[in-house]
Amino acid sequence: MKKLLFYYLGGLVLLLAAFACHDDDDDDDVDVPGTVLATNKWIKENMELYYYWNDELPRIDQTRESDPEKYFQRLLYKDDKWSWITDDYASLQADYDGEPVTMGYDPTFYTFSDEKSVFMVVNYVYPQSAAADAGLKRGDIILSINQTDLDTSNYYDLFSGKVYSVQLGEAVLQGQGVTIYQTDVSLDLTARITVTDPAISYRVIDTLGYKVGYLAYVEFVAGDNNGFLSTLDQIFNAFKSEGISDLVVDLRYNPGGDKTAAGHLASVIAPAAIVNARDVMVNLKYNDELEAYLQEEYPEELTYRFSKLAANINLQRVYFLTTRATASASELVITGLDPYMEVVQIGEATYGKYGGAWVLPDDDEKWAVVPVVMKYSNANGYTDFAEGLIPDFPMTDDVVFSVPFGDTADPMIKRAIEDIAGIPQSVATRSESDFQKMFKKLIPENKEVNRRRNLYVPVTGDMRCFMQKANH
Repeated sequence: MKKLLFYYLGGLVLLLAAFACHDDDDDDDVDVPGTVLATNKWIKENMELYYYWNDELPRIDQTRESDPEKYFQRLLYKDDKWSWITDDYASLQADYDGEPVTMGYDPTFYTFSDEKSVFMVVNYVYPQSAAADAGLKRGDIILSINQTDLDTSNYYDLFSGKVYSVQLGEAVLQGQGVTIYQTDVSLDLTARITVTDPAISYRVIDTLGYKVGYLAYVEFVAGDNNGFLSTLDQIFNAFKSEGISDLVVDLRYNPGGDKTAAGHLASVIAPAAIVNARDVMVNLKYNDELEAYLQEEYPEELTYRFSKLAANINLQRVYFLTTRATASASELVITGLDPYMEVVQIGEATYGKYGGAWVLPDDDEKWAVVPVVMKYSNANGYTDFAEGLIPDFPMTDDVVFSVPFGDTADPMIKRAIEDIAGIPQSVATRSESDFQKMFKKLIPENKEVNRRRNLYVPVTGDMRCFMQKANH
């Protein structure tokens, strides 16, 4: 049976057509149920073949492991924070098709001074989602869900529910500090299938004699039949017809995603000569055995090149807005463009993820492992930026006091326009805002978050069978 697999760079994702391969060896009788035993064997085989750190895999008797997820976690390299496993492949595939069941909003989580109580600030809301229909908007503060106060033990489970009400708060500046008050506003939400086109806002800012294109892009997802890439083409054709002189791409909340989508965005931005020549955007490095096989059979899989696209706007300079939430495929776009044009980064240092994963489902399409299989470097060999990409203009993102996307009152957008116009900086750079001094950002470390920080990449259909046969 032939099945579709995909990678996620993400933050970076790859699509991969693979064939199911079967081993006729019978397993010895063990205490672990047969279905679990088969899953464990499948996990081990995939990790031995594809995992970037496959030479570091510990020796564990998988026939004595009763929980496949815990077994997978025990196999991971000590520095690997990104590989993960799920027993709900259907939900994962819906996410990557761009039609998940979701409330349709993305939050940042914070703790109060006690570091136990939690609140959320809404980064963005997808148009025509349950959250949008309920009236939730960028900058809203959520203090409780279903009248239950959020804390470090319950916040993510409550947020992940499918039917709930959110109770809102309000932030008020008081002297040098910020106080958050409970309001009487409560909004009811029910998750539903939502088209999550990541190009959530764009406009042309006509100011100071310049026409500046602005795009808020929140995830790298190609969509069903590459529908979201068509949206990108429409936007950049509109930028072209408006005759923009400069471009600001807002990646503040973009954790990564599909390598195909990342390459598409880079290819509509880069100098035309670069994309027409299909120059190398990034080089990909795999484990020794897999890299040797690719070098011999599929050398094109070791590089990812720019694509010649009609929507290309042929720029020589681009501005990116970033935060610590900017990860993986976002970082690939920034670093991939850097050798070929002036790249100006405004905001916070990025997350620091230069690896990519494959999404590998089992034959029943129930389980899927998402192991890191490669790391990337740009055409100049730049990689291993574990501390993130450092901005040219450091600024903090105060989403709680935010303005709508594309508003020139946004300090980061204002800084970009000032630089475009050659105006000395009027907004003081700072490492920490009053809000961030008082409230600590909480970054969930679980599979639901990691699935949005992976980069994914496609491979030819018979590669998996060949590698499995070679391994036995």
